[in-house]
This record gives sequence, C-alpha cells and structure tokens, in this order.
Amino acid sequence: MGPTEKDLKKQYVFGPILSRRLGKSLGVDVFPGKICNYDCIYCELGRSTKRCPAAGDCLPVETVVEAVKERLREIAQPDHVTLYGPGEPTLHNQIGEIITGIRKISKGPVVLLTNGSLFWMGEVRRAVMAADLIIPSLDAGGEDTFHAVNRPAGDVTFEKMAEGLVALRRDYRGPIWLEVFLVDGLTTGENEIRRIRQYVDLIQPDRIQLNTVDRPAAEPHVRAVPLPRMTEIAGLLGPACEVISRD
Repeated sequence: MGPTEKDLKKQYVFGPILSRRLGKSLGVDVFPGKICNYDCIYCELGRSTKRCPAAGDCLPVETVVEAVKERLREIAQPDHVTLYGPGEPTLHNQIGEIITGIRKISKGPVVLLTNGSLFWMGEVRRAVMAADLIIPSLDAGGEDTFHAVNRPAGDVTFEKMAEGLVALRRDYRGPIWLEVFLVDGLTTGENEIRRIRQYVDLIQPDRIQLNTVDRPAAEPHVRAVPLPRMTEIAGLLGPACEVISRD
C-alpha cells in the first residue's frame, strides 16, 4: 500500500520543532526533495543533487497552504511558521503566493529561512515582502571563499548575492537576521572576517547570528570553529552579533 495524501503532506510540513532562535516553529518545505542552487560543504543534508527546479518540481500553492492549515488545526499555535528545509525556498516560482497564503491562516509570524542567493533579482525581492522575518545567509567575504564554501550553481556570483542582500535591506521593512556560518580554517582568518564585516556593515541586519558545524557535514574535512574563536569573531562583527547553536 502506497503513502496516503496525508503522509505525503507530512513530508513537507513538519514539526513543530523547538528552535533556539524561533521557539516552537512549524517547518514548511516547498519542494518534494532537496533542490538547492548551493552545494554547501557544511550542509548536514549531504550533497545537492538537483540545483534547479524543473517543471513539476514546485509544489502547488494550494497544496502547501492547505497542508499548513491542516497541521495548524492539529496543534497548539506555534511561535512561528518557517519556510525552509532541504530545498531553497526562493527557487519556488510562487514563493510570494505561498507566504501570503500562510500569513492568512497563521496567527504567528511567517519566517523565510534562505541562502539569500537570489535577492539580486527584483522579482524575488518583491515576492518575499510579505514575510514577517527573513533570515538569509552570508558565509564568506569574497568570491574565492564563496565558491569554496557555498559552491553555487548557475550564474550566482558573490557580487550578485551580496548586492542582493543590500537591496533586500533597502526594500524590505521587516527585520532581517543575517546568519554567518563559519568553517574552521577556511573562513575564520582575520582578513576573511574583515571582508565579512564590510558586507555586514552594508547590509545592516537587525541581528547577526554566528553559526558553525555541529553535525556531520557534506564534506568530511569540514570542522567546527571552537567556541572561544566564535566568541572572538562575534565581537569583531559588531554589537548586533550573537553566537547561536545549530537548530
């Protein structure tokens, strides 16, 4: 006997899980599998096997919203509904409609957890304006380390990604929490931290959340940054920076 529709819905609406950053959070994935335009060396979900969604990969808006609605009926109201998961949410061609649809049925804030790679595109920025909180990533301070850590696909460059985050800050009126994920020995040197700080100052996030590996990564050579160094780097990135544990 194959999986029921309810079983399938549980694959892309999950939790609530207890998140250090977001409290009790209901997770929503907009793809039936890992589709991501990054192939980050630190990803706990392994290598990205599909970098761009094909026709039919994007779950229908009504399917996602109805699945969230059903789950909200079954549970106590979570603190947040968070769009994230194995896939990169902003690759979905109707991410704006999904955010808007979930906001209509959720009493709690809708959060977008994203790698931030596509905000150089005006249509992507406009699509996410309805989110209550956006948490993008900045894991490097230049093209060399960006490619070494995030391994982007297609025409995504560090310059485009960084300019997109600056543009998001300009256009978006809600809070932005910028996650900086560090890899020991690769993005922890003084020069790299200075480069990251330059872009942090341009982006002007409301919070900076410093993170590192605490689960097996996609590449075996990836090492966690020791806590004393994380604390030191947090001080270098400014008063808005905090060290967080991996959710």
